[in-house]
Amino acid sequence: MNTPRNPNRNGPDPEAQPRRRRVRKIVAACICFFLAAVIFAMVTWYEDNYDNSLAGLLFTVSIPQKGTGPSAVIEPAKRIAVLAGRYIIIYLALVVLTCWEGLWQKARAFAKKHAHLSAGGWEKAGRIYTAMGGAVLLAGFLSLIVSPAYALLTLDVPEFIQRANSQTRLYEEEYVSPQQADLKAPADKPNLISMYLESMETTYASETDGGVQPENYMPRLTKLAAENISFSNTDRLGGLHSTENTNWTMAALFAGTSGLPFAFPVEQNSMWKYTSFAPSVTALGDILSREGYNQEFLCGSDGEYGGRALYFRNHGNYSIYDLWKAREAGDIPEDYYVWWGFEDHILFDIAKKEATRLWEAGEPFNLTILTVDAHHLGGFVCDECGNEYEDPTANVIACTDRQVAAFVDWCREQPFWDNTVVVINGDHPRMDSCLTEGVSFLDRTIYNCFLNARKTPQSGTSFRESTMMDLYPTTLSAMGWEIPGDRLGLGTDLFSATATLAERRGIEWLNEEAMRYSQYFVDHFAK
Repeated sequence: MNTPRNPNRNGPDPEAQPRRRRVRKIVAACICFFLAAVIFAMVTWYEDNYDNSLAGLLFTVSIPQKGTGPSAVIEPAKRIAVLAGRYIIIYLALVVLTCWEGLWQKARAFAKKHAHLSAGGWEKAGRIYTAMGGAVLLAGFLSLIVSPAYALLTLDVPEFIQRANSQTRLYEEEYVSPQQADLKAPADKPNLISMYLESMETTYASETDGGVQPENYMPRLTKLAAENISFSNTDRLGGLHSTENTNWTMAALFAGTSGLPFAFPVEQNSMWKYTSFAPSVTALGDILSREGYNQEFLCGSDGEYGGRALYFRNHGNYSIYDLWKAREAGDIPEDYYVWWGFEDHILFDIAKKEATRLWEAGEPFNLTILTVDAHHLGGFVCDECGNEYEDPTANVIACTDRQVAAFVDWCREQPFWDNTVVVINGDHPRMDSCLTEGVSFLDRTIYNCFLNARKTPQSGTSFRESTMMDLYPTTLSAMGWEIPGDRLGLGTDLFSATATLAERRGIEWLNEEAMRYSQYFVDHFAK
């Protein structure tokens, strides 16, 4: 006589297959939510900490990270991980509470001892619990649809794509070729010291002086602007607007020396991959090189980062003095690395040595200096900064203010001073929200100051609407160059009475057009 088999002991468990399917569904939902949480955290963090265009973001994430300060990667990664971790922990808690059958059984057993429900009541509670679990899993799957959509809308991707796929005639209508301009150099060619101060905007000044702060974090730069020539969009301390495609460091260096936005198509943004950088462009360095200038680009980081070294070598045969050169020259130890390379107080010590060397060479020189300590996020508090203010970024700005003023004072005492034009300007507004939270981007302007200029502004210095591209002809004009028509590239000589492009057509219009695709730009400048 055959004994019936016990399906629970010897045969397949009829509930095993559904249970495995449920486990796979739970795991899949958790993976979807994990990915969604990372995307959401990245976009939320970027929105809270950066005020930069999508073009700037694409350029930043596409370039090699060689030369990037470790904190520029590590700190954001930590903050994004913490933010994403919070979302993930909350979701996993909901999954456990609503989808773990063992927990439901224990809760039901406990409730039976303390609550008196009918069979129908327990059946209804079971359906509710099952529905809640299904909703949590569905939310996990849907999150992977919602988070990319959130990213697209937050970063204005549809608008960016629409602009990138629409043509502009900006360059056909407004570009003035330096190659065709009949530029006249001064007989006595002055030296040029050009300082690009990382993230130096005028909002760091007090409200009384033209900024937005309760007190002035840049009093010495404010004084330099008042005592020399500084072009402002107001009747107090103001400056240059940062347009689209000029609002990150490489783009600002390019705009300030070529009169063009960094409007290369995304696939051609990788300039560092090539042996030439916009070879058809005639930049400031090209013009000065033809006049016999010795030129040097000095920075406290890896000069190759973002294509900077390639650009300056291609346009003026600049020598590059960066982190690696400083190590080689013995200015810092061979293994020295702080922030992005070395601090600005070391940079200015090297600048003194290099300015002296260039002057002693006997030819006119152009020394271009790029600082780094005020870089996002928050800036770097060096040993020279002090703690005068509660906000660390305010202390960094105050430190830069002191160091720049001290370097200018040193220059005044040098034998080359009387024949040297000094141009001080920021590169772009801050990319984070430190000291600038709640301030409209269009109300934030870049600091500028011209010392020992060979000309006097014909229309004064107040209420001028200008951009970084205007710095190109204005620098040449400050050095005594004669510019027929007062325009080069898309820039206008601010020493002249000629209206700038921003004054004639509006800064909003210029922003829009600078973001649009231009076949003319590709054909004439990118090749």
